Amino acid sequence: MKGIIKWYNARKGYGFVTPSDNSEDVFVHATALKESGLKKLYTGSEVTFEIDQDKKGKRAKSIKVTKEVRPKFDKNNDTKEKVEKKDTKEKVEKKDTKKKVEKKDTKKKGKEKPKKKTEAKGSKKK
Repeated sequence: MKGIIKWYNARKGYGFVTPSDNSEDVFVHATALKESGLKKLYTGSEVTFEIDQDKKGKRAKSIKVTKEVRPKFDKNNDTKEKVEKKDTKEKVEKKDTKKKVEKKDTKKKGKEKPKKKTEAKGSKKK
């Protein structure tokens, strides 16, 4: 059967193929890719496959890519992501310095409290 990859997410390890006869989408699992000798599937690529029915529904097997459609790489978006990552690193560093200052303040407060207690005890006379 022929179809087009509706979507495939390598991190999740699955995706779906829309058959050319516009019937229900067919599930594609990463193991089916591996068994077919494929490493990647791109959205919009044309494929041929066989359908295997299991308890959950239809699964694709014996997948072959007939026309691969690769996504376009946009350099502008990539650089924006890098800039955002740098910004978050700077924010983390600032948070770390704030934590160090807070820790020093708590140490000073901890030392002062016992002195006040001893002074308060000494001032009480009957």
